[in-house]
Amino acid sequence: MSAENDIPSPQTPGTTPAAPPSPAAATDARASDPPTGGPTGAARAMPGRQGSATSGSQDGADPPRASAAAKVVGVVALLIALAAGASSVFLWQRGENVAREAARRLQQADERAMQLEIQVKQAQEMVRELQGRSAVLESKFTEALGRQSQLEQMYKSIAQETFSVTLADVENAVAIASQQLVVSGNVRGALVAMQDADGRLKRINQPEALGLRRLITADIERLKAVPNVDVVSLALRLDSVAGGLNQLPMHSGLAPTKAAPSADAAAGGEPNSAFSFARLASTSRLGWQAFLAELSQLFRVNRVDAPDVVLLAPEQQYFVRENLRLTLFSARLALLARSEPLFRADLKRAIEWLEVYYDKRERSVVNAIAALRQLQDTRIAAELPSLGDTLAAVRAARDARERN
Repeated sequence: MSAENDIPSPQTPGTTPAAPPSPAAATDARASDPPTGGPTGAARAMPGRQGSATSGSQDGADPPRASAAAKVVGVVALLIALAAGASSVFLWQRGENVAREAARRLQQADERAMQLEIQVKQAQEMVRELQGRSAVLESKFTEALGRQSQLEQMYKSIAQETFSVTLADVENAVAIASQQLVVSGNVRGALVAMQDADGRLKRINQPEALGLRRLITADIERLKAVPNVDVVSLALRLDSVAGGLNQLPMHSGLAPTKAAPSADAAAGGEPNSAFSFARLASTSRLGWQAFLAELSQLFRVNRVDAPDVVLLAPEQQYFVRENLRLTLFSARLALLARSEPLFRADLKRAIEWLEVYYDKRERSVVNAIAALRQLQDTRIAAELPSLGDTLAAVRAARDARERN
């Protein structure tokens, strides 16, 4: 093996480096080579060694640079390896955490799914229960609708019958009010009857009753506008005068005698059988007064303009009183009938009879005449409204209801 073969040839980029020579081969090569005396001999012995030495010097300058670059590359590779290892450890821990979190969430999702499944089952049971209840309610609602329709029909029939009955009652009330006005002129009674009729129509609250209520309301307002005449008090005053005719003194009658008080009454109302001068004097005085009273009844002096009035027999006096009483009763009937001309004529005739046949010097006769004159000046008649239109309208409504 020659020395040229021992020197490694420079490597070009892209070529594969040759394997380094073994130490045994190098020893053999140094032993076989002869020593040279100098550089010239060495140069002559190996003509091509100079060029090899020159190239060897050039190769001796490249290995430090290559080793430094190799060190840098090794450090970089080590850092990359450490970084890769750290990142792989971090990613492994991160993956473990993610896996644990995913497992935990998956477990929670399973639990929630189980809860939801339980709730869904409960909801299904509730839905089935509600469906059953809704079916029951629907059947009951249908039944209630049927009953409601029946009740409506019954109510309509009852309302129609009630309205017909109410119309009959209203007709009777209006008829009574009209009779009160026509027969006796009792405005108060007619007003009460009309208000009762309006109240009956108001309670049923039917549209058909609005027209009748308008008519009845107008009649009520007209009745309220009529002046109020207290017929009852006037009739009572006439009755009081007629009832006191028997106590009024007449010209042809005797004055009523007053009973003389007894001796016991004069003595204080205590009878005493014992004789006393005071009792004797009182008895004598009472006897004298009784004698004078009897004597005054036997003789009276009066001025009489009509002798036939004084000479009336007792039975004729009775007929005078009864005729006067009948005249007052006729005036009472005229008062109730609101016949003002007849009422005034009867009172005028009664006053004339009192002035002619009765003693006007007596206070009772003067009071009776004054009472009759006051009644004669009282106005008992007023323009009363007619209820014929309202009565005709009520009858027409009732007839229409009966035809329908």
